[in-house]
Amino acid sequence: MKDHELEQELAAAMRDRSRQEPPYSYDVDGLIGSVRRRRRRLQAGAAAAVAIVALGAGFLSRPDHDRVSLPVQAPTASSVVLPPSPTASTSASASASASASASTSTAASAPKPADPARTTNTLFLAALRYQNPATRSQVDPVEVAALFADESAYRRIWGADSTGVTCGSSVDGVLAAGEVLLYQGVERLDRAPAPTFDGSTGKVTDLTCRTVAGGSKVGDPTVSGFYGGLVTAAKSGDSTAMSRLGRQFVTANLRSAQGPTAGTCSSTTPPFWLADNPSSGTLTHGWTVNLGGPYDFPIEIDENAKVATACGK
Repeated sequence: MKDHELEQELAAAMRDRSRQEPPYSYDVDGLIGSVRRRRRRLQAGAAAAVAIVALGAGFLSRPDHDRVSLPVQAPTASSVVLPPSPTASTSASASASASASASTSTAASAPKPADPARTTNTLFLAALRYQNPATRSQVDPVEVAALFADESAYRRIWGADSTGVTCGSSVDGVLAAGEVLLYQGVERLDRAPAPTFDGSTGKVTDLTCRTVAGGSKVGDPTVSGFYGGLVTAAKSGDSTAMSRLGRQFVTANLRSAQGPTAGTCSSTTPPFWLADNPSSGTLTHGWTVNLGGPYDFPIEIDENAKVATACGK
């Protein structure tokens, strides 16, 4: 504070004092001390104000990373909402649902068992081909082994030359209609194989042979007579057998439509025959036939025991 300001304040104080007390009774030293105390209070107040302003400006200008973060208040126990604990019935329901899903997945991924009828067809076609020198090379041992439940069953039943499948005899004809009948030419053998299949895979686990009485009326004389006769004629080289057998076992309409190979789908010298997949109608019945070729073909036999349609015609 400047001296002239002090003098002004001193004069103001003296005037105030003169109004309260007579001039002759004032204390100069006390007056000066009072003025000085007042000045110190003003200076202290001004300094405090400046400091507050400076601190406020400095706080506002500090970067964010220097600010002091206030701690986040943790939620109290009363404010936390917990999910309800599972009850016994809920757990049991979830477990049952998981088990059902697992069972469904397992069932969906499990391989479908092979059809025993199809396995029978494949097995006996392989045996017929293997037992004929002209078609033996067409048999794949790996594919044959895959028809059996395991290697032990394959070796025990198929054996070294496939005759274990045909009850120890070489054959050139098979009729499979629930039971399997074996033929050599037109003659039915008295031994009939019966394969057993694994229920879960459809593969062969065993094969037994039973005796078939010679006089029993089993089989289909038209099928064995016509196709067995053709196989026998092919082995003997009889070129007249086709027309003779055709007149005996094939209808005139079919011979007229298909010519000299009627009923055989153009196969003139079949090495063997296999008939399966039987069907029946009111007066007719049918089979699916394979004469050693890559394809089967259907036939229908009329009420006169003659082949009426073949190869879809």
